[in-house]
Amino acid sequence: MSFYSCRVIVVNALFRAAGGDQRYALSPVPKRDKNNLQPRIGFNWNPRLNDGGVLGLFTGGDKLVVRGGYARTNDYAFINIALNVASSFPFVAAINLSPTPDAGGITNAFTRLPTVQPSGLNPLLLTRTIVADDFRSPIAEQFSLEVQRELTRDAVLRVGYIGTKGTALYQTIDGNPRLPFSTTRVDPTRGVIRLRANAASSIYHSMQISFDKRLSRGFSGGAHYTWSAFIDDASEIFNPSSGEVAVAQDSFNRRADRARSSYDRPHRFTGNFVYELPFFRQQKGFAGHLLGGWQVNAFFTFQSGAPFTVLNGADPTGALSGIDALVGNAIRPNLNTSLDLSSMSVEEIIRAGGAALFRRLGPNERVGNVGRNTLRADGIGNVDFGIFKNTRIRENQRLQFRAEMYNLTNTRNFGIPDGRVNSANFLNQWGTDGGNRRIVLGLRYVF
Repeated sequence: MSFYSCRVIVVNALFRAAGGDQRYALSPVPKRDKNNLQPRIGFNWNPRLNDGGVLGLFTGGDKLVVRGGYARTNDYAFINIALNVASSFPFVAAINLSPTPDAGGITNAFTRLPTVQPSGLNPLLLTRTIVADDFRSPIAEQFSLEVQRELTRDAVLRVGYIGTKGTALYQTIDGNPRLPFSTTRVDPTRGVIRLRANAASSIYHSMQISFDKRLSRGFSGGAHYTWSAFIDDASEIFNPSSGEVAVAQDSFNRRADRARSSYDRPHRFTGNFVYELPFFRQQKGFAGHLLGGWQVNAFFTFQSGAPFTVLNGADPTGALSGIDALVGNAIRPNLNTSLDLSSMSVEEIIRAGGAALFRRLGPNERVGNVGRNTLRADGIGNVDFGIFKNTRIRENQRLQFRAEMYNLTNTRNFGIPDGRVNSANFLNQWGTDGGNRRIVLGLRYVF
């Protein structure tokens, strides 16, 4: 029995205890998701062309392989979604009590608690977290096409395309928003509703290039580059980072939030190598034991920074009033410059004016025109390096010395900065932990 089914049983008992009052019912209750079809298909083709022409040169005779495939899969529902439902009405009722002076003249809301009568409460006005009546597993469709060419006996080059399309993705929605420039909600008989629904979609395209050299003559290595674009309506059902709030700033125009995903990294270049130094490998004599058995290795990563959203820091018309207490406020400011901020680094934006490049909303402005995820934090550059020394003692015994250096260049890789334009720390990425170089030394006896 699922967690959600158990909760339905509990709330049905509460519903019966309330005399069948529909206001105490858990609604909606989605049906079981039973129609997830997950086909997978793929192919491998090794064309053999030995005609000596251009095609023969391209394929190398039988050294070229073409691969492709399609897969459709479904994601799981997070347990936190059910936990959020279980922490709101009708399982939990949170009531605000206005304080009144007690007998000692001290303001204390607890003096009112014994006087609260259930008959005086309207359950429909209590904050709820619900899932849509058609809540189901999201769909991910992946397409791939790759060409692999053997360059030498131990070296392979791969060039490919990988794309992913996300459909019916989870999204957090203000289920009963305020009407524009009003304190009245769409359904005035209901309170705040945090709705989780399959309302978002995404698309990912990438070109991926890989070069791998298999181990020979004591050396192996590889290099991998990805050039990609990732666009979605919402990157997560929960806040995906400190730079994005998981709700649209305009509940009546959620499509306006379609933009670069919080997980978009247009460029990523990684590589690694392991090299066993060629001298004194047999470790004969004193000089062989001293100078032989050395090995060096490295791993590096360079990638684009994470996108993040500029936030207004205030909600002048209360467009997200109520839901903001549950997920945060996603209202954005207006742009106050003609500069293309999306192509500028954080340092360049600060030098160009920082917060002055954005205009905070006035009392009669509901939402801003700055797009979602239009700025990008600094990228990541990291190099790890290691030196190993294996000293042979007996046939099955050796002493290993390890020196491992993480972030060899001591490069500070900052996180996503504060995106609220009314904050004193706006764009202060240096306030995040940028990391530091770490050196680990070890000695191990292997037998």
